[in-house]
Amino acid sequence: MNASREKRGELHEAYVRELEPALARLRLRLSGPGDPQLDGSVESLDAVNEWFLTFIKERQETETVDLPSWWNPARPTAESGVPGSGPFTSSQLVLIDEVQAYLGEVLTKARPDATWVIYKGHKLDSWNGQTMLQTGKGMPFAVRGIVYNEALGAFLYRREVPVKQLSELVRTALAG
Repeated sequence: MNASREKRGELHEAYVRELEPALARLRLRLSGPGDPQLDGSVESLDAVNEWFLTFIKERQETETVDLPSWWNPARPTAESGVPGSGPFTSSQLVLIDEVQAYLGEVLTKARPDATWVIYKGHKLDSWNGQTMLQTGKGMPFAVRGIVYNEALGAFLYRREVPVKQLSELVRTALAG
């Protein structure tokens, strides 16, 4: 990220501030009978991820919704019709935001010492300046990037993304 230190700080604060509202939206969305249970456990990630990987494939071109703070507002979403836009609609980006907030909740529940940090890597590192979850020593956990990449694989590239991928990544992060 080529933003100034102040801008990275503002984006980080906005990201952390938006986690609870994103979780509340996901809880509301998944409040019906038969929906995955959001109990904050690592085991719950499999059912949530199965639901997410199915739902993200549906291009939701209803109305434009407010974009998450981590999305570059200068980059048009898929429903804009602008050449080179996308790949996701604003509704899909909100869904990604909700699931990554839940993934963050699962990690922080499993590791109460986990903290949201601004990753400081080499200036050419694509993760540099991004908000990540530090769960111990070593590389922080790229919560948003992991969920976004799953969505890309399932929706854009039509790849089979393993349902257990999130829970396995969490277990690996917690073991390290």
